[in-house]
This record gives sequence, C-alpha cells and structure tokens, in this order.
Amino acid sequence: MDQPVLETPRLLLRPVEMKDQQKVFEGFSDPEITRHMEITYATFEATAEQMEWYANNRKTGSGYAWVAALKEEPGSFLGMFSMYDVTPKHKRAEIGYWLFPQHWSKGYTVEGFEAIIAFAGSQLQLHRIAAEVERDNYGSRKVLRKLAFQQEATLRDYEIGKNGKYLDLEIWSKIIE
Repeated sequence: MDQPVLETPRLLLRPVEMKDQQKVFEGFSDPEITRHMEITYATFEATAEQMEWYANNRKTGSGYAWVAALKEEPGSFLGMFSMYDVTPKHKRAEIGYWLFPQHWSKGYTVEGFEAIIAFAGSQLQLHRIAAEVERDNYGSRKVLRKLAFQQEATLRDYEIGKNGKYLDLEIWSKIIE
C-alpha cells in the first residue's frame, strides 16, 4: 500500500522524504526533543541511518513516517509521527513522535495520532496500537490518556538512560474498535 497523505482540521501529514533530512537531523540532535528518546544523532550525515530506516519501513510495509505540517503552511515542519513494527498477522503496530518545542502543548500530537489511528484501523485493518514511554515523560503520558490508551505494564529498570541510570519503560496500548 502506498503511504497516504493524512489530513486533520489543522494538519497535513505527508510521507517523509529525503529532502526532510535536515529537519530530521535538527529534531534528533536537539537535547530537549530527545530527552526521552534513545535515538540521537550528532551529525547530519549520521541522520542518514534514520532516513534509511524510514525508507525501508515504507518499502517493506512494516512502518510509516509522516512529516507534520500546518494545513495553512504546507511547507512548514512541526515534527514527525511514526507507526512502526506493523505486524499484519497479529494486526498490531507501535507509534512514536516528536515535535519541535514551539509546537508543544497545542494539541497537534493528539490530532495527528487520531488520523493515524483511523488510518491504521480502516486501511491497515489493525486491532492494536502500542506505545513505549519512559515513566517520567509526563507529556507523552498525557497525550496517550487523551487518545484513550491504557497503561498495561511497567518494565522496571528496562533501559539505561543517557545519564547511565536505569529507566522504567511503560507500555501503553489502545484497541481499535
């Protein structure tokens, strides 16, 4: 399936392209954005790995990545939304996102994921969407609650964070009706 452009009342979600690498680098190299992320890139060239991951997911159908833009400014770049580990056999996938800080707390994340979840249910026939969140990522936990996700589990001391200390990781999910 070709990856569609998704629209919401305020957003245009378009497939990520190679021309977006500079903005992807800016996001994945920003300490404020990556505070709760395992992935960071120190150089533009290193970001090619992330761009290849997006392209490979799209090619194999195992994932989708969208650039979020304002409908009124189609060339804008608010951040990225991803759906990955798409497993048709089990009708499930995982989601992730990041936005530039100036776009935080404006409802864009909930709005974007509502469109992605609708696409996942209607077009991909998925039944379950999951997200992994660091326990102290209060913003993402708030977004998931607004999207009617439920916390399923806490994986204690599951990852070693950037400070070398163990982190708990929460598993949240939503069943698509």
